[in-house]
Amino acid sequence: MPWANGLGTTAVIARVPGTDDWAWRLSIADVVTDGPFSSLPDVDRWIAVATGTGMVLTVDGAATLLTASSDAFAFDGGATTSCRLLDGPIHDLNLMLRRGRAAGTLDVVTTDSPVPLEGLTACVVLDGTASIAGVHLHAYDAVLDPTGPAVPEGRARLALIRVVTEMRSPSASP
Repeated sequence: MPWANGLGTTAVIARVPGTDDWAWRLSIADVVTDGPFSSLPDVDRWIAVATGTGMVLTVDGAATLLTASSDAFAFDGGATTSCRLLDGPIHDLNLMLRRGRAAGTLDVVTTDSPVPLEGLTACVVLDGTASIAGVHLHAYDAVLDPTGPAVPEGRARLALIRVVTEMRSPSASP
């Protein structure tokens, strides 16, 4: 689907609920040029480089280097945000959470050991292969509400997503 600013596209992994009025969304975006990010007021964002060399992400004037070996980065979706690619296109993993409706985290781990997944909302394989509940997964494969451990087959890089949906409506007062 197209980005809100129309400058790129993203593949949605999960959107809850499955409408345009989602509480949270997980996606992988193709970033092929330098430029501005969509402004998403009242959305907390997490981003991690899935493939490619990386980018410098500038949020409200503060620059942060993000590469495939960086931790996931959290920022305000309403902030003035842009990126400068380091060496060609990248794919990035995005977790978007509407304030007052969902909260969560995105952690990236690189491991050759089993990773417990209890209590997680999703697991995405970013690099390598892993098995979850007997299902063999490759890069960009995802499991929602995973059970048991993720068992890497060799070294794998995994995104671990935890989301808590809050029961307050978006128009409710704090």
